[in-house]
Amino acid sequence: MDPYKIILMPWITEKSLEARRVASDDFEYLENNNRLEFIVHQSATKADVKAAVEELLEVRVAKVNTRITKEGKHASVKLAEGYDAEETALKLGAF
Repeated sequence: MDPYKIILMPWITEKSLEARRVASDDFEYLENNNRLEFIVHQSATKADVKAAVEELLEVRVAKVNTRITKEGKHASVKLAEGYDAEETALKLGAF
């Protein structure tokens, strides 16, 4: 399946922006998620989302969680060790 048909758009909210943070030694964030969130096609599987994100953003994905809400199907993507969600969000043009 075409990655552009799987990933419909990034989901950028205040909560999803906080989930991107990576804890450091100086600052102890309660959430060390290193995550990005997307609205994905309703029929997309976790494996489809993982492959699409890896291809489009040139990162490695550690884990994908999905949920269905009234806005559509959300995918929360945790990036693998060594990849930064902050830098990846810049590639998306989120900032």
